[in-house]
Amino acid sequence: MTLTFFRKSIYQFSLTSMGILLIGSLPYLFFNMKAQMSVLLMIERKELNNTLFLHDTIVLNVQEYGVHMWHTIRLVFSGGGLEYYHRGKYFPLFPELMELFTKSMMYLLLGLALGLVVAVLITMMIMSLSNKLRAFPKMVLFVLESLPDIFIILVLQLLIVWIYKNTNILLFSITSTMDSDPWLLPVLVLSILPGIYVTKYLLLAFEFEEEQPYVKLALSKGMSKWRILFIHMFRNSVLTLFNHFKSIFTFALANLLMLEIIFDIDGFMTFIYEHSVLNPEILTIGLFLVFVPFFILFTILQWVLESKFLKGGVTVD
Repeated sequence: MTLTFFRKSIYQFSLTSMGILLIGSLPYLFFNMKAQMSVLLMIERKELNNTLFLHDTIVLNVQEYGVHMWHTIRLVFSGGGLEYYHRGKYFPLFPELMELFTKSMMYLLLGLALGLVVAVLITMMIMSLSNKLRAFPKMVLFVLESLPDIFIILVLQLLIVWIYKNTNILLFSITSTMDSDPWLLPVLVLSILPGIYVTKYLLLAFEFEEEQPYVKLALSKGMSKWRILFIHMFRNSVLTLFNHFKSIFTFALANLLMLEIIFDIDGFMTFIYEHSVLNPEILTIGLFLVFVPFFILFTILQWVLESKFLKGGVTVD
């Protein structure tokens, strides 16, 4: 099983890496990017006010596409000598990009951890209710799940401003200053929707486990419902939750850009967004920075969980 698992993981890693390279160089396949870059640099230097007089067509430039992919591969493996163009000058890409990456990933991981802990506690509370009483919290979860992230962020910001205006108490910092970035509110906001999704998937897994014979056997042996929930049902739901958590992580990562823009945080996602137009390779390098460590982390966790839970089976000791 271990050999097959790691063969599959290497295959997935190779395909995803190839996909990142293909996507990162895609503009070079359909556009004359050398001309495009020259025009963008003239706009950046304020030598052009608009490009309405220019005309460009979609082409199929396979050779330039392949050349740029090879150029990107060489840059990825070149180490710390990478530079990016900004306001007429070239600056070293590292360690600046790595520092921004570390800061943004702290927001992401803290938000996911908070959402996960709160979701587990809420799920336990809902599961302690009768089937009839569970209908209302499920409806609330459904409504919250349908709300867009930007709506939640704006409502929380307005609520904090309203409390500050009426009580002169600032609960959280809602935007960056010259000295620091806000932490508590962005982490809280980033945890909300992942927490809702974790609660949703955990509820589905718990309700499935609730119908299994081992639960009825444990109850008949006099085991408390809380012990069954926390120890046996939760343990048997971990693998199902992990399989969904990978998609929840991707969803939270996509929301990180919006979070950095709204809270005016100088982070990894905004850096890529602002500089990848004049420096197309930054997008590919940034994607690899996110993909490689988290792919390794999720692969190791999946191997550990599958080895432990698939071999261990269901027990009610």
